Amino acid sequence: MLGSNSRTHRSVSSVQLPAEFSASSSNAPYFDYCKDDFILDLRSFNADNPNGDEKAKLKKLLHDRWEAAKQYNAFNYSLNCMYRCMEGQYELSLQLNTERGELRRKPMHFKSIKEPFNSHRFNFTKLHDNEILFYLRNIDEPISTDPLDRHLVAVNASPLERDHSLIIPSVNKCLPQVLTYQAVRIAVDMMLLINDDTFHILFNSLLGQASVNHLHLHGLYWPYDSDLINRKCEPLLDVSDAHIIQPPNWICSAFVFQLNSLNDYKQFKRNVFNCVNFLTEANQAHNVFFSRGQPIRTKGLDREEDRRGEKPQYVTAYIFPRRNLIGAKPPSNFNPAANELAGNLTAYNLKFFESATEQTVIRIIEEDACLDANVFQKLCSDLADVLKNRPFGSSRSEELSNFEDLTSPEIDELRDEFQSFMPRSPSIRHRGNSKDNI
Repeated sequence: MLGSNSRTHRSVSSVQLPAEFSASSSNAPYFDYCKDDFILDLRSFNADNPNGDEKAKLKKLLHDRWEAAKQYNAFNYSLNCMYRCMEGQYELSLQLNTERGELRRKPMHFKSIKEPFNSHRFNFTKLHDNEILFYLRNIDEPISTDPLDRHLVAVNASPLERDHSLIIPSVNKCLPQVLTYQAVRIAVDMMLLINDDTFHILFNSLLGQASVNHLHLHGLYWPYDSDLINRKCEPLLDVSDAHIIQPPNWICSAFVFQLNSLNDYKQFKRNVFNCVNFLTEANQAHNVFFSRGQPIRTKGLDREEDRRGEKPQYVTAYIFPRRNLIGAKPPSNFNPAANELAGNLTAYNLKFFESATEQTVIRIIEEDACLDANVFQKLCSDLADVLKNRPFGSSRSEELSNFEDLTSPEIDELRDEFQSFMPRSPSIRHRGNSKDNI
């Protein structure tokens, strides 16, 4: 376990640590870093450092510790995955991972996005020492002001890929699965520290496919680029540093933020946190996908792939508000969570892996995750007010005001009731068929 000492520590927070917790119980190393280690533009960094050794310390530590955990049987299975790229407009990639579907811990059932932490259910204070890879520590500016806070990276016992890990901020505080400012900072810092454009950080809220109610994110390498990074966005009303993307330009709607200057490091973190905090307070489930993407475009072709590898690669956050999913859905085909909404899919059985088409995948995502367009537009208006510090509701149009008294989950319920009388068409809604490339 995380500790065997019966002595109980108390942090400056109001949360009492578990009785068995010990600050010195783990042999895992600390990874110390500072702002000078950050890589803003991964493209120019790799061009200037072809060997990549100068700032590969975190990537190497993560890989070495993850591989070493195998000898302690820290994983439920050995990875044996297959992939295929699906034909269609969105360049989706599909992984077959039957072991994860069969052997992963059964997802818990939740009733609220802000459900309190429950120490009697599985949580990450129950991790064994051989599952802890390392701790994160910023030597310039502490991640949090509490000296007892420990921010750890642990193995995911049911991995999607090699080095798939769990990022657990302030593990000692036993926080529920609600994204905090410190958690956003850790995610951004890790994205800036790892010199690999296939690395992503994911977050799933409760009612948005999270399986454990103890604050955590996923660190994951994926062998195929998400086509999301090639897509044109739209401005979020009059907010200069916030954008949106929505169908038909992508499979579902998202808020988009990008860090293209280290001078905007703090503002970027605030924007991401304010967005997810707004969704949490609105009782709206959400998924977050951090990636490296080309500079955000609002003009030109709907899709522009950087085939020559010339454009900058900046840390980009895609935040997907989604339909609230009450309870836990069994993994029969695939479950649309953060990675899936970004176009990186995992199938749990061979039949679905072989037979799935882009059309069937989009239909599942539409039914399980996508918000109605008017709900997303209402969220856009309200988020713009939050980011601009305006009175709430100032940006809503007259049409949207008709829905003012309804929450997003209530509108979802109305849609469900309507669909009980109107069977869903077997064909998905019209989407553009053109594929623009350069």
